[in-house]
Amino acid sequence: MPSVSQGELSSVILAASTRLMRELREAHRADRLNSYLNSIGMKDLVPAKEKPLYDSHPEGKIVLVGACKLSEREILGCFNALGIHKDRVVLKLGYEEAKQVSFRNMHYNASYRLILCGPMPHSGVGKEDKSSIIAKLESDPGYPKVVRLTDANGLKISKTALKKALEREIRDGYLAV
Repeated sequence: MPSVSQGELSSVILAASTRLMRELREAHRADRLNSYLNSIGMKDLVPAKEKPLYDSHPEGKIVLVGACKLSEREILGCFNALGIHKDRVVLKLGYEEAKQVSFRNMHYNASYRLILCGPMPHSGVGKEDKSSIIAKLESDPGYPKVVRLTDANGLKISKTALKKALEREIRDGYLAV
């Protein structure tokens, strides 16, 4: 004998569907849809993406670029806490230094895996006709994946933003530890 009536079951299905749709939208907005579907046992629903013609190594270097108030020691501590060795980390900290970074050596270079971006000038070396350096890196094929580190007010390199981004990339299998 069923524990709920047909009418009660309809109410449960409606409430569950509404909640699931809300959580899926929130996961998508937070760029964690794949990991959310995996966590609820629906990994088979993850949309298949075309394999890019070029890909880098999951153990590759991680570049952190932009203005930052954290010390190098604090930053490397975040990486270390997640099992990422400091030899994989390239720091290009400071607003003015970010303007001078040449990303050309990272173009189609499989040893670079991820670029984490904090506050940086829109203009810089190699921006070309794009609206910003970040837009160029995100739109042109052959560059490592770009992740914008943010808080509620925009781009910001903080321990929280850094750890969340790294944890997501590790959880999604993009970064190896």
